[in-house]
Amino acid sequence: MSGTQASPQAGNGTLLLILIQVASRALTFVGNQFLLRFLSPSLLGISVQLELVSVTSLYFARESLRVALQRPRSSTQSSDDISAGQQEQKVAGTETQTVVNLSHLAVLLGLGVSTLFGFSYLRSAPDEVLDSPYFDPSFQIYAAATLVELLAEPAFVVIQQKGLYTDRARAETSAAMVRCLSACIVAVLGHRKGLAPSILPFAVGQTAYALTLLALYFLPTVKLSRADNFSLAPKRILLPGSDQTYYLKLFHKSSLSLAATMYLQSIFKLLLTQGDALIMSFFSTLADQGAFALASNYGGLLARLVFQPVEESSRNTFGRLLSPSSSSSNKPPLDLNSPKTNPSDQNTNTRLGLSYLFTTLHVYLLFSLPMISLAPQILPLLIPYVLSPQWRTPSTSLLLSTYCYYIPLMALNGILDAFVTSVASPAQLRSQSLWMLVFTGIYGVAAWAMLRVWGTGSVGLVGANMVNMGLRILWSSWFLRAWLTQREDESGQKGWAKAMMVRDAVPAKATIAVTLLVMLGLKMGGSFTTPEAGKGQLDLQFLGAWISGVVVLGSTILIAEREFLLQLLESILPQRLAAKIPDFLKPSSTESTREASK
Repeated sequence: MSGTQASPQAGNGTLLLILIQVASRALTFVGNQFLLRFLSPSLLGISVQLELVSVTSLYFARESLRVALQRPRSSTQSSDDISAGQQEQKVAGTETQTVVNLSHLAVLLGLGVSTLFGFSYLRSAPDEVLDSPYFDPSFQIYAAATLVELLAEPAFVVIQQKGLYTDRARAETSAAMVRCLSACIVAVLGHRKGLAPSILPFAVGQTAYALTLLALYFLPTVKLSRADNFSLAPKRILLPGSDQTYYLKLFHKSSLSLAATMYLQSIFKLLLTQGDALIMSFFSTLADQGAFALASNYGGLLARLVFQPVEESSRNTFGRLLSPSSSSSNKPPLDLNSPKTNPSDQNTNTRLGLSYLFTTLHVYLLFSLPMISLAPQILPLLIPYVLSPQWRTPSTSLLLSTYCYYIPLMALNGILDAFVTSVASPAQLRSQSLWMLVFTGIYGVAAWAMLRVWGTGSVGLVGANMVNMGLRILWSSWFLRAWLTQREDESGQKGWAKAMMVRDAVPAKATIAVTLLVMLGLKMGGSFTTPEAGKGQLDLQFLGAWISGVVVLGSTILIAEREFLLQLLESILPQRLAAKIPDFLKPSSTESTREASK
């Protein structure tokens, strides 16, 4: 369990990224709740389509480069050439300039991709979309916002590389606040002036978000560039050996090659994350798309608040502790026989990285247990208090309940995918891309069958996503087992890595058994509400059973997972607060000895 203490910087960064998402999504939620008073499902569906065009353009332009830049790069200069202090300063400046130069490729690529996607959307959009009020200016404003956000990429990669999480939190939270306020103001002004309801508030809000993001990203990085001697504009790398390491002395060859390998993967990831919106746009009406967008926003809220920041910071942690150097990208990820590496340090980093991975998996699995057993039963009660009357439908309720089974799969896939993309060689990444192609094909067939053949609607689309996500998790688990076997062979110690995985990642058997019993009991208990649920009458007997399930499952987790939870708290809390944990809550010496023997 030492992995819970392995990287306080990574933990602090993850916490800030989570706070960014909480603030951003909370503001977005409040703004959308307000805007829904002025919009119909059809208008919301149009705004979803325009946002999809923007997000897709940004994703294709920058995602693969962002992931590749989190891998370490080989230095182009020997330590004998210059003094240690000068070397450290020059290497730091060169590393930053390298990522800045590559980020400008994302800007150029994004200009072409966004133009292509924009014209393609205009040619294929139905008349209902093109004839909607103020569509043309709204589309133009969305396009401008996309380009402005692309221009912020050089400053973003500097913030990411330097770990300036506070500056990033300030920028993204402020941008989300400005987007919310500007969209609401435009909606109110349009309503007071008697203008027809339109998607113009969303477009104005997105532009305000992009402009604020650009300004607040550049302010800290401009100051930093003067101190660390790098430029936010493309600049040639003039260190000895740069001709062999860089294209045109500008673009790092290994990073660019890795980004190209990951580019194909980015297509499959986009189909997984945005595939539901794409398929709905082909097979469903605008009203259905608006309803599904609302449901998916609520259902995926937790994934965007917590899982996405954890995945992002985990890539940095895995890249630092487990990633192979770019100079040996075609070799096994860990070369203990290399004379330039210290086997003891490599083993320590490997154990820290694996402990971090297994601890995160353990937390996710514990979270999944109440999510699949208790949450689907309580959602029908909460929906009337969250959604406005025109959005309260049985299909929305069922869709949100189904999402409860999908969210744990998103969590597991996210952390496993962060591990794979951080440690896999280019050949392994190409193999993964081929498998992702197969899984994407299965996903498309499953979605078509559920929507067109079986007529299950948006719930069937969630089911197709679950099939795709499950296949991805199975492949990542197979890769993890193979990677662990290789680490065990190289260390000469058989079985330690897999034993570590079972011990640190899997919840206690009692917790799993009680979860299954609670789920079975609630399923047998029937519906949460009476047939007159529309009148707000609750089945109090079933409510009592649900509360009993909460108490039983919660107490089981606290008892069976006491040691794990305490160690997790001690690693997260500041030292002065961790020291105040009562002694009677801590495992006895007998329990600790028994756990250690396992």
